[in-house]
Amino acid sequence: MILIPLLLAAVPQTAPPPAPPKVDCGDADHRAFDFWVGDWDVSATGSPGVIAHSRIEKIVGCAISETFDQTIGPGNKPVDYHGRSISNYIPADKGWRQFYVDSGGAAATLTGGFSNGGMVLVSRNGSVTNRMTVRPNADGSVDQRGEFSIDDGASWKLAYDFTYRRRAAT
Repeated sequence: MILIPLLLAAVPQTAPPPAPPKVDCGDADHRAFDFWVGDWDVSATGSPGVIAHSRIEKIVGCAISETFDQTIGPGNKPVDYHGRSISNYIPADKGWRQFYVDSGGAAATLTGGFSNGGMVLVSRNGSVTNRMTVRPNADGSVDQRGEFSIDDGASWKLAYDFTYRRRAAT
């Protein structure tokens, strides 16, 4: 019985590592994507019909999470599409990073920042470059436009064009 306390006394005790410094989420860089936070009805731009719902919320630290659920696809055909993203400002990079996954098994990491009145995030997958632009409108709605390029950004083709409108309180 005497050996156990002696063995424990011989094990050096280490202090826990210091807590990381708290991040100030109130500065302009960390708040650049706040315009997107909310509960939204999503339509194809120029069309009144709701094709999806999206919930964007502040989560851990300064991060923003989107949960996107689409029920109507091109040609008003039913779809069962779901996507999830987490976006965060990275001070060391002086830019934003978003990780996106969807119900089709796709995943992408996009990087970028606020430019020309909107958040512009880009990813590359082989020879294809994808660009997503999320821009607030004066009426409180938000446009999200996805484009792709196969010539290193010399030309872009539209993949989708959505308008987000705040959902009415229920």
